[in-house]
Amino acid sequence: MNAPRSPQATSRLPPRPNPLLGREDILLTASRILSDRRIRLLTLRGPGGIGKTRLALDLAYRLSPEFERGAVWVNLAELREPSEVVPAVAQALGVPAGDRADLIAQLGPQSVLVVLDNFEHLAPAASDVAALTAGAPNLRILVTSRTALHVRGEQELPVGPLPLPALREPGLASPAVRLFVACAQTVDPLFQLTTINEPAVRRICELLEGIPLALELAAARLRAVTPQGLLEWLERPLEVLSDGPRDGPHHGHSLSSTIGWSVDLLTPEQREVFAVCGAFIGGFTLPALEAVTEKASARQALIGLVEHSLVQPAEGPQPRWRLLEPVREYAADLFGTLNEAEGLRERHARYYLALAEQAKRRGEHLAPECFSRLAPDDANLNAALKWFVEAGRTAQALRLVRALGPYWGHEATQKHHGWLRQIVTMTDAADEPALLADALCALGQTSMSLQQLDQARQALGNAGELYRRLGNASGEADVLLILASVTSRAGDHLEALKLFVRVQALYEQLGEPLALRTAVNNMGVVHLRLGQLPEASRCFERAQALSEEYGGGEGAAFALGLRSWVAYLQGQQDTALPLAQVAWQHMLKVPNALLRYVLLHQMAFHARDAGQLSLAARMVGCSEAMRASTGEPWDVCFAPHVRRLDTALRTAMGERYEVCRQEGSALRLEDLVPDVAAMLENAVQTTYAETRVTPLTGREQDVLRLLAQGISDKRIAQQLNISAATVSKHVSSMLSKLGVHNRVELARWALRNGLAESSSSS
Repeated sequence: MNAPRSPQATSRLPPRPNPLLGREDILLTASRILSDRRIRLLTLRGPGGIGKTRLALDLAYRLSPEFERGAVWVNLAELREPSEVVPAVAQALGVPAGDRADLIAQLGPQSVLVVLDNFEHLAPAASDVAALTAGAPNLRILVTSRTALHVRGEQELPVGPLPLPALREPGLASPAVRLFVACAQTVDPLFQLTTINEPAVRRICELLEGIPLALELAAARLRAVTPQGLLEWLERPLEVLSDGPRDGPHHGHSLSSTIGWSVDLLTPEQREVFAVCGAFIGGFTLPALEAVTEKASARQALIGLVEHSLVQPAEGPQPRWRLLEPVREYAADLFGTLNEAEGLRERHARYYLALAEQAKRRGEHLAPECFSRLAPDDANLNAALKWFVEAGRTAQALRLVRALGPYWGHEATQKHHGWLRQIVTMTDAADEPALLADALCALGQTSMSLQQLDQARQALGNAGELYRRLGNASGEADVLLILASVTSRAGDHLEALKLFVRVQALYEQLGEPLALRTAVNNMGVVHLRLGQLPEASRCFERAQALSEEYGGGEGAAFALGLRSWVAYLQGQQDTALPLAQVAWQHMLKVPNALLRYVLLHQMAFHARDAGQLSLAARMVGCSEAMRASTGEPWDVCFAPHVRRLDTALRTAMGERYEVCRQEGSALRLEDLVPDVAAMLENAVQTTYAETRVTPLTGREQDVLRLLAQGISDKRIAQQLNISAATVSKHVSSMLSKLGVHNRVELARWALRNGLAESSSSS
């Protein structure tokens, strides 16, 4: 293949287009593969409009000099019969037509690269391609196809969308944006990316998911509309993205025809399952697809859809699949034409109701797992709720909002609030008093989160009355818990404390430790608002102990973070830092926006104290951006301190503060994790070198003292009047907090930190 190219060698390729954008990595990979003499067949596989043809053309021009007979291009789009492929290759090579044996003989010893473009509709010809590569050792074949050929010796190379703009990067750093701008300039040479149109252009690229054909067709619409106007039109992209190049293949004239070309190649069953995929928003799992289709063969159909590049595997804690959004719109339109569409929508809604109820049954103490299970399906859950409401299925709507209560949690939005208000007023809601009471209680919670305190009181009053009629003491306690927080938010903190005392007594009587934990924690917040720091600290320490004994997660993270904050305000840095470090570790496992922005801002204080001003400023920017996205104001127990930190950093850093703050506002929390962890680790190590501070709760210290004496879990449980399982939980918690690996290391830590005596001193 690397022999000098003969003077007679020619390349029969289409005209070379403008430079290729954003494909440098895949070009290098494909070039390396085709330069490997052991690989004779490379298939560029991907969905329609993704840019396979453009990539193959660039590869052909780049590699043509390495082949003695150069590279030849065979456009298969207009062929209809698999038997036409071999004659088309012969014609492109300029040799007499015949069968594949004749063609192999005609190829001779000279190396050549043959590009077969648009192969997917001629799948039976794959055997001819395999025979050619097997019989002609100096032949390399590059195929573009929406499906693999599935022959021996084939090397696949998936081609995906162009990278989208990252938050902290300028728009033109993104290949998707650069392609859109380049295409726009073919319509208007004066078009430029500006501060005015950049947000719209970035959003257009995101909506179209970086699909090159979609970006080209969208840019052509700038003849008629501004980028801002185009963004509004793209609510229905398939209606807008048409009128492609007239000299291109028919299936490339519009985005809809490009997708339709792939759909036409499906079997009837695959086509039906593809249509059902359009009922899912944001992706789906295989169990969800099987439940909605009620087909035992759904898995096999899904595999076929992936092989046709219509469905893509998606990232997530569970195996998931998704459709690029324009493809999903096509599938949704197809779904609407199915005779059984309404029944399928009902099965979709019932599946997500069951999923939400299952997550709720797992328990509040497993909140992080609950979130990880439900968060990817947020749009599907909303679609299910919408269907229940529009279909008049009041009981199911009430059940779903009850199940979603822990998921919505502290991050109630106007959307959630609107759903609850609509559902509690459905005509037959009163026929389900237990469900209605739960929904009214949730409405009270969301109204409070949105500072609509009068509406919160009204909803809670109605919920409390229903719970009393039903004899539901636990529900009455829940109402009182939320009402206490509403009272504090209204400014009557002393009355709120009285209510919290009552509700704690109720939860203790009912034997509900996790609800008690929430009440104790919220009571601590009221003490914090009143500036009663010792009382607040005692509440948070008790809440932490309850969380860790009966299930950590979100509750433990809140309690640890608030306990750390109180210690910081009291000037007890040696206590605040190790608690902050453990709270940070807990927080990273809990996708709660309120917890995250509050704790991140607390970390900014520690960064400032450690002299890391730029890091502190970036943390402030990131925290404020997260808070703004929730619509929540700063709580009164934080607001004055937040303002003072802002002033202190601005004074110390000057103009650099605003620059770093803006950088932070474009960051995700995950971007800051390594720097924050390193800052905390350094600060905590310094603290441990100077003091014997422990991040352990009082009960954990009791367990550790006995464990360090070599006492068994069973005897520890007997001495402390707790269960052996609880002892084991405390040990696991201590291992995690202290970063040690076993009980021997725990005992050594206890000895070093004064929680145990050495055997020599006895």
